[in-house]
Amino acid sequence: MYGIIRSYKYDKADGPAVTKIAREVFAPIVEAEEGFIEFHWIDSGDGEGASMAIFATKEAADASTFLAGGVVHDTLKDILKTPPHIVEGEL
Repeated sequence: MYGIIRSYKYDKADGPAVTKIAREVFAPIVEAEEGFIEFHWIDSGDGEGASMAIFATKEAADASTFLAGGVVHDTLKDILKTPPHIVEGEL
């Protein structure tokens, strides 16, 4: 299995909007990918959030990174303070 964590920084007031996008836009796209196992979103409540996803293979995780880039570009580019920080590896 392969895991990927993406952390994001945004204004605290934007937390509910970012959470909604993560759960209602991004999660269904990733969940439809072959090799998907699990997805979670965490909002710190203080302007930071992170997604954690688990896939069967690195290739499936890489595909999700490509999809995440599209979602960020299309829906979050004006909200995020910095590009997402990505940590990934074998589980």
